Amino acid sequence: MRFKCCEWALYHLVINSEDLTYCCQSFDKKLTFLENYHGEPVDIDKYLKDREEYIEKCKKGDYPEVCKDCPTLEERDWDETPGFIDVSVSNRTKCSCDCIYCIISGGGRSEIKKELNSREVWDVKPVLSALRDKNMFKRGCHFIIGGGECAEYPKEELKWLIDFVFSINGSIEFLSAGITYSDDITKALEKGETKLKVSVDAGYKKTWEKIKRIKGFDNVWNNLKKYIKAEKKNPNAHVTIKYIIIPGINDNLKEVKEFIKRALKIGCKSIEINVEFFWMNENFDKPISAQLKEVLKYFKSLQDKNVYFSGNINSHIKNWLSDNLN
Repeated sequence: MRFKCCEWALYHLVINSEDLTYCCQSFDKKLTFLENYHGEPVDIDKYLKDREEYIEKCKKGDYPEVCKDCPTLEERDWDETPGFIDVSVSNRTKCSCDCIYCIISGGGRSEIKKELNSREVWDVKPVLSALRDKNMFKRGCHFIIGGGECAEYPKEELKWLIDFVFSINGSIEFLSAGITYSDDITKALEKGETKLKVSVDAGYKKTWEKIKRIKGFDNVWNNLKKYIKAEKKNPNAHVTIKYIIIPGINDNLKEVKEFIKRALKIGCKSIEINVEFFWMNENFDKPISAQLKEVLKYFKSLQDKNVYFSGNINSHIKNWLSDNLN
């Protein structure tokens, strides 16, 4: 049936450190399935009932307050059959990085990172197993394993997640900074439908250390070599090296060209470009600097080398990039 609704609310599950949600929003306003969740038994029937009520409200145009004016609302024909096509696992928040753009601890909030790295983490296995028992994962369901840093998950838990995804014929995507090497991620790249996305964001060590606020630049590139070697063994594996543009820090051609040079040298076949989320939101309606425009145009000229722009949440960043490059 055709009506205005949200793909995230219907088909996505986001497993956070303190809630289960199906909303892409990472801040105060989001559509939440269970708040203050820490591994308790999940009432799947309640979820299904809540979902049905949400659909009926959407059909009437009576959206929850958190959904009103959300850019992800879309009018089209919707498959109302229950089931998830995307699952984001982010209940673990431990990470060795302290990135200045981190959605959790960025902007100098390193004390928050210390608290997150030391907090007790609940077991994700029961909720995923319960959903599998209710056949809630659609065929080909895509799992995104983030955090935190996925390579710093306890080894037995990361291995269980990988085996679980492959057991339901799903695909898996790891989001990493690349500092910590994981042989389980390597095995996943060699074995099944697997993506690995590593945010490097710099071509030179000095800039990288300014962004990440730790040491380990050379280690990241050495780890990437291993992952790309594994990628070559499996036609269903895909390693992407990401460059998040941070105006005033890494938005210059010298930095960008060195990054591209390093990525191509180790055999990278996919380079993703994005603009720092918070800067983007604050400057969406403002003209960009000549330097940033020059960088964006350079990246665009490399599209034949599998360099591509990505969007956060929806297409609004891609549209913004397009508008500023015309």
